[in-house]
Amino acid sequence: MPSVISVPGFIGGSNKSDVMMDSPEELLNMFVEKKEVAENRGYTPKVLRSVEGERAVLEFPWENRIGCRGLFTASDGSMFAVFDSSVFRITRDDSGALVSVKVGELASRPTQVVFAETGGPRSNVVWVDGSAFLFAYCLKEETLKQFRTPLRTYRSADSTAIGEVYSTPTHVVCISGVICINDSENDTWYYTDPYVLGGTTDTRQVYRLTNGQVQYGPDGVTVLTDTVAIDAEADNGVAYLWLDRYSLPKFQTAEYVADKITAMTFCNDRIFCFGEKSLQVYTPTMTEDAYGNSYSVFGSTGNNTRDNGAEIGATVATLGGKVFWLGSSTVGDHSVWVSDGGAPMRISSNNIERELRGMGNIGDAYGFAYAYNGHQFYVLTVPSADRTFCYDLTTQEWFNRSTRDPVKGTNRYWAPSFAVAAYGNIYLGCYSAQFLIQVDADKFTDFRDNPIIKQRTSPVFVKDFSPFRLDAFWIEWNTGTTTQQNPTVNGVPVSAYNPVAMLECSNDGGNTWGMEQWAHGGRIGQYFWRTEFRGVFPCGGYDLPRMYVLRLTISDPVKVVITAAKMQITASRSA
Repeated sequence: MPSVISVPGFIGGSNKSDVMMDSPEELLNMFVEKKEVAENRGYTPKVLRSVEGERAVLEFPWENRIGCRGLFTASDGSMFAVFDSSVFRITRDDSGALVSVKVGELASRPTQVVFAETGGPRSNVVWVDGSAFLFAYCLKEETLKQFRTPLRTYRSADSTAIGEVYSTPTHVVCISGVICINDSENDTWYYTDPYVLGGTTDTRQVYRLTNGQVQYGPDGVTVLTDTVAIDAEADNGVAYLWLDRYSLPKFQTAEYVADKITAMTFCNDRIFCFGEKSLQVYTPTMTEDAYGNSYSVFGSTGNNTRDNGAEIGATVATLGGKVFWLGSSTVGDHSVWVSDGGAPMRISSNNIERELRGMGNIGDAYGFAYAYNGHQFYVLTVPSADRTFCYDLTTQEWFNRSTRDPVKGTNRYWAPSFAVAAYGNIYLGCYSAQFLIQVDADKFTDFRDNPIIKQRTSPVFVKDFSPFRLDAFWIEWNTGTTTQQNPTVNGVPVSAYNPVAMLECSNDGGNTWGMEQWAHGGRIGQYFWRTEFRGVFPCGGYDLPRMYVLRLTISDPVKVVITAAKMQITASRSA
């Protein structure tokens, strides 16, 4: 006798295995959303919801075909964006429209640019790009300065002698007015005194020294000082920005594992310092020197040192008091982790780690994070493998994202590579595009108006490993609510828009697929329309299958919220 049952696991995330009959589950451009109630009050405790669309809002230079290299939101609400070799400040005019002004120039190369902000009465947005300079833009005065980085304190990987070359930072963080930068060639990072940059002036007081000795006034008590410009160089060739009051460089070295620093980030009043195989979390404290002057020091306890580094610095991202990264240690790599300063927690599945390892060299991977409608997403992209993995911290589910290639008709990795929140919106930037992009919940195509393919591949469905026939498949989704405009001919509507869904069925665990079936989703106002697929399901020749996998695809530019999936089956009388 036929029976109607729910499709087990259809409302779920991605967990695709290298063995398809183990787990072909995949969720593309859709994510799981759970009901935020203490108890299950309805028929559906969770749904599948399609991702939001994208809108290009500003266009930038494209001469070298280098797109966005970094995004940042400053304390005054303005955005900073790097496109190609130019740095732009983005504000809003009186009408609310975004306006960009070029404020700086960098080397024209496809490297990531990392931002931070000093705070203070003359707060500066600072950034580094892997060159031997720190760039600083004063928000109050709208002026740009650049500072030479400190001379390298320790020998680099190429055995360059101490003090001969300048350090080359790829990351910068600011905490309590202290600027911290790494040296990409070794395990050393450098920092300033509090608010040396961002204070009331661009000068500072340093002790007057003779043969390395502090000088005193005629009373033998008063310490003599000199006023110096912070961008001027001391006798040791380092700008006073990076020196203490004794004109000595301020630096810290990794105490746990002496590996090269790949990334630094700031979270929960701590500095996360990632090596290739290690993580150290530093906490700043204020102290005083012998003359009563305050300065900052950084300490790291054994509880904050971990055998878990960031193999690729560009994958480190911070959101909501959490730090995410693609991890690497002395016992393994290619795993994804999250931490709030305590013990890191592994969030990648075995299947994701197998897939990452099978990609070979993933040195081009990068990650970013953003929050939207109560969800916190960490996005990990490997362009060379054409894959984007997304982790939803809210539901602890993985899904995948893609951008459609209209020429080849294929799904490629999701184009955005940066995200910031500004002016009440989420803005994205792409290495591969010259646009600033806004997430738009009322748009259902990408920033180039290409379709966003929504797809769900179910788990393997078996019934006691006995043969059975699949007679019908139904999905419950937001039918009759499309906002898509009706098609017209010469400006005259010819029919009401009716989105369609496509279903494919496999009886070998998702290794091969049967013919496509199509069903409508209902015209506007047809709220009780049922999307139903019947007949022409693969039956394995003359024998009934023992398993089924279903793959549902919706490419129409509509919002999709799937609440349930059911199937009608007829069991065989013989096992």
